[in-house]
Parts: sequence; structure tokens; C-alpha cells
Amino acid sequence: MSIERKIDDDYYFCKKDVCDCFKRVKQELRYSIFSHRWEGTEVTFRHFQMLEQEMAKADQDAGEPKSRLDVLRGICEKLHSSSLSDSFSKLVHFLRASSKSRCRWAWADTICIDKTSSAETDECIRSMFNWYRNSYICIVFLAASRNSEEMEDDPWFTRGWTLQELLAPKRLAFYSSDWWQITSRDSEKQPNELEDERQGEEEEADEDEEEEQEEKEEAEERESDQLLWPHISKITGIDLEDLHNFKPGLDNLGKKLSWASKRETTLLEDLAYCLVGMLDINLSVAYGEKERAFYRLQLKILKNSDDLALFDWQGKSSVYSSMLAGSPACFLKPLGLHTDASAIVSGDPTFTQTNVGIRISLAVHQLDGAKVHSSWKLPGATAFSILGASPKSGYHIILILSKFGNRNQQYKRVALIEDKVNVAPYKKAPEVVFIK
Repeated sequence: MSIERKIDDDYYFCKKDVCDCFKRVKQELRYSIFSHRWEGTEVTFRHFQMLEQEMAKADQDAGEPKSRLDVLRGICEKLHSSSLSDSFSKLVHFLRASSKSRCRWAWADTICIDKTSSAETDECIRSMFNWYRNSYICIVFLAASRNSEEMEDDPWFTRGWTLQELLAPKRLAFYSSDWWQITSRDSEKQPNELEDERQGEEEEADEDEEEEQEEKEEAEERESDQLLWPHISKITGIDLEDLHNFKPGLDNLGKKLSWASKRETTLLEDLAYCLVGMLDINLSVAYGEKERAFYRLQLKILKNSDDLALFDWQGKSSVYSSMLAGSPACFLKPLGLHTDASAIVSGDPTFTQTNVGIRISLAVHQLDGAKVHSSWKLPGATAFSILGASPKSGYHIILILSKFGNRNQQYKRVALIEDKVNVAPYKKAPEVVFIK
């Protein structure tokens, strides 16, 4: 055998061993993650911590130290008999479901985050999307659904945090209010990509006739479960491609913000924080800032994207900027403004935040003397700019403005409307304006 051939063979076997090693480590360390709605008082990290301290003190007084397992059993007994029994029961069912999916490790937000620590909460919120993305399976508890027909009205599909918990994981298993699995097996978003992983697991099992029969049954069940995703797509308004192959980031910004428009959170700040991972934005957490959180999120988007979809909203503006939305709900019915329109507007696609407003190049026309529909002449309106045609409706999108301050080119946004326009009389060179 030549030296070259021996080196190639050694490299092949070494590479194969490394791949096998990584596969085994991945299987050993795979974890499940919990998705649910917080209801009433939940068992938290602090409950476990306080009960452990109480039991340690009792053991010290009795002079009989107990093992960690005995301490854990004692904590569970106390929780089971307390006012937290419903929450504790939910965690027990989650762990059983995790075991059913062959996971040795499990993560639940209620007991795995010390929410009394602002630093830990900040770190966890920034990392949350990746934790769900890297999990082996996400166990979803639909507390208001007994079967798939009732999923449509389940509040789980309306909560802010559960949006990323739906989009990030590779596999999900949906459980009903009485903890029956709604899907007959774990619902894989990308079964083809996960096939190699399953084959590796099956090689370790004994291949007898009984298992072959089970595999056939599973294949049939998997086919029936594919009906679940069109149902979820209809409920959420998220198309199948995004449900199956979601990629975090600022691409398709308008579409992602429209998904968030239908979601609610208990804390106002969470309307922004729950989108951080989905949009791949680095935003510090500061509970107590209220609506300012969503304003800061939009500023982060503005710094990293030239997509005019950020300005395509209806409703109440932010108290900090008339050009930015007051909440995600404003993006429910966009007119169709998009990045390409920036070239139509000015040839300059850039816009930035300054101390006198958002700097943008627009061809601004005064309303006085303009032959436009009366619907354009809103209270306080003094000017307008035609931002191009919507690809959705074919109508032109018009930004209605009002003069603001003493600066010649400083305005405030009044509204964004659509109308049929003869653009010929309104051709003029764009100029830099500031929208406060």
C-alpha cells in the first residue's frame, strides 16, 4: 500500500470516528424545551431554592443529612400538596413527555430562570430564540384545547413569546389540556433533514419484525400529521415555508412584524423583547420602560435595515417619534410599502435617526394649491410625498405630513394612505427632510 493511500485511509477513519463521536454527544446531551402559557402562580426557580433551604435547615436540626435525591423528592411532595399543585403537575407532565421523546435533559422557563436577577433575565431573553432553535424537541401545552379542532381558539396562538417558540424549534409535540398528544408523533418541520439523526438512533435498536411494523405505522402517522401544519398556518397567518424553514433576521421585515401584530403580552415591554431573537436584534432589557421598549427596537431595526416596511403601519404613532409605530399592532394591515420603493422615492435608500428626527430624502409637495382628493387634507396636514406604487393593490402610497418647528425641512407624520395618482405633475428632485 502506498503512503498516500494509507494517509487517505487513516484520514477517512479518523473523520468517521469524529463524526460518530459528535453524533453520540449530540444524542446524549439533547434536551427538550417547554412552551406554555403562564397561568396564575407558577412554580419558579425561587420556590425550589427556598424549599431546598428549608429542608436543609430541618435536616440540620434533626442531625440527619439527606441525599440530593431525597431533598428533591421532599421538595416535590411539598409542591404537590401546596397551592402550586396545578403548576407542579404541569411540570411533571412536561418531564414525562420529554422522556417519551427520549430526552435526558429538559428546560422550562418557570424554573430554569432566576427572574429576581435582572442580569440573568437579560441574558436569557437574548438567548431564548437559540435555546428553542437548538432543542431536540419543543413540548407545547395547549391548556385550552382538547383536540386539534379546538386549537384555532387556543390563547397559545395569541401570545407574544409563543411566536418564537413556534418558529424556532425543529420539532414540536402538541399536547391537549388533559395531556394527550394531539399529534400522533413528534411533528418534525423538516423530516428530510432529520432523517440521518433518526437513522443513527435506529441502528442502535434491535431490528425485529415488531419494530418494522411500528416503523410502518409511524410513517402513516407522520403523513397524517402533515395536515397539522396547514391548520397552524391558517390559524397564525404564517405561510408553510416560514413555519418549516424560518430564518431569523431583518429580511421580510414587514411580514414578520405583521405576525407580531396579532400577539399580546402581559407586560408592555415584552411586545418588543419577544421579537429580539426572531429579528436577530441585540436589545438590552429594561423592565419599567413601557412603550419605549418597542421604540428602541425600531431604532435598532432602522440602524441595520433599509426596508421601508418599517414605516408601513396604521394607527397610533410612538410618543417618541411620529414616523415610528406605537406598538406591533400597527402592522396588522400594511399597505405594501417595501424596500424597492426607496429608489422610487429618491434614489437614496438610506435613512437615519438624528436629534432632530429621522433623516430621509423625499420629494415633498405642499398641499396648498395641489389638486388632490379631500381625503388627503387631514387635520394639521400641510404637505405630502408620493412613495411609489404598492405591489399589492397597484395604488400609490402617500405620506401625509405636517410642518413642525422652525426648521424649513422638519415635519411630523400625519398618516400613510393609498390612492390613485397621476404622478406627472409631482415630479421634482428629492430633498433631505427630517421627520420628528
